[in-house]
Amino acid sequence: MAAFVVDEIFINISRFFFVENIESIRNYCFDKNKKDVLAMMLQEKATFGPVSNWTSETLDQVDRFIFFLPTTAMKQINKSLMTVERMERLFQSQRLWEKSAFGAICQQNRDMAEVDGMFANQQFMLQYFLGVLGIGVLPKLALVPSCSNVRATLPSAWAVDSLTSMAADHFSNCLEAIGQDPNFQPGELTMLLGKVKQIYGPASALTPKVIQQLGRIATQFTSDELQKLKLNDLAAVTALGRIKTWTSRQLSVLYAAVLNSTKLTGSDLDASTLVALGYGICGIKASEIPAMNPVEFSKSVRWVGLLRLDCTEEQLGALAKLLTHSLAFGPVSSWGSEVFIEIGGIAAGLEDFVLSSLAKEQIEGLTPLAISMIPPQKFSVVFSQDHMRMFSYEQGAALTSNQLKSLNSLQQTALSMVLTSWEDKPADFRGRSAGIPLRPIPFQVLSSLLLVSLFTH
Repeated sequence: MAAFVVDEIFINISRFFFVENIESIRNYCFDKNKKDVLAMMLQEKATFGPVSNWTSETLDQVDRFIFFLPTTAMKQINKSLMTVERMERLFQSQRLWEKSAFGAICQQNRDMAEVDGMFANQQFMLQYFLGVLGIGVLPKLALVPSCSNVRATLPSAWAVDSLTSMAADHFSNCLEAIGQDPNFQPGELTMLLGKVKQIYGPASALTPKVIQQLGRIATQFTSDELQKLKLNDLAAVTALGRIKTWTSRQLSVLYAAVLNSTKLTGSDLDASTLVALGYGICGIKASEIPAMNPVEFSKSVRWVGLLRLDCTEEQLGALAKLLTHSLAFGPVSSWGSEVFIEIGGIAAGLEDFVLSSLAKEQIEGLTPLAISMIPPQKFSVVFSQDHMRMFSYEQGAALTSNQLKSLNSLQQTALSMVLTSWEDKPADFRGRSAGIPLRPIPFQVLSSLLLVSLFTH
């Protein structure tokens, strides 16, 4: 597969082969360097030629690869070709690829620079061809999208002024899509919250249905507004509990608002409510966690343990200790690997001496998430080189860059042995493997690409 050969070979792939097979090649995963190479190849005389000469048929062939072009090249596309309908199709094509089995895995391995770069190109394309950027701005009325426009593209690719100028019914119908978009900046979210209040009224007047749709917009509520939310509906709590970007102060207020709305105490919370709280569990004070019901928390941990909780060490430690209650899982010494698998990231809160005393079977149950959540200094103390030799490849690859920096030479050697013991997964000390196979490569495809690239360029 072209995406997995080194750059030097990839750049020499036959241009005829590239054009003939571009529909298949569009399904592949490309790193930043290869995206830049692709952008260059697309503009060569032997492929599609200068962007200024591209036709509607060319754009159909290039499809989502258009987002790989630098903005200087995008500007050269004939504006008459870049209708709203065309851009909607391009956004949909990219989104469909991202949701495909292969695309989803590829997305997981992108760093933030790549994510931000893709978004910047998408936003530029939409706003440039709508006339928002550069000379000749269109009348404001023409820039106001319908809900279908927003859903077909990307909410954050539109200027926030355009979104807040939407008709109330269109904005309401698209509120959930807007709230789930990860690219809005805090200031933009504040403006969107203003639109929500304009339509629905103050925080105290918001219905559970509206709260469910707010997504990241809710993070711009003041502490006073959060306290006034009606959170006696489990679906509304669940929606807020899924948000990862709350501040520690907001988490505390959110938890208090749930208790106030439901008229419950911490010890009254059942498993369903704890699961609904999600990231909001980190709003519970460490001193209050021991009073929680250990049975209910042990029922909820199968789901709570899947979250990368942003709790303090004290909070995570208190949650882990709650699981050692006789009514939960009992003492850690009696736990098998299945318990560690079930509690997931909460295992990171176990005390130092407990983690350093784990048997091989127990270590095997530590999830990659739990491994990555252990504070670096604690990690280097509790896991000796002998412990680390027991790690699976997935556990070793889960180490963060800060954890790696805390290791001594013996621990680094042990980790290297774990990561290089799999021939198809070379070690990468950035915290993940650079060689995780993303998709089986049909031999005939790879062979064809290599042979053509080497002998027919």
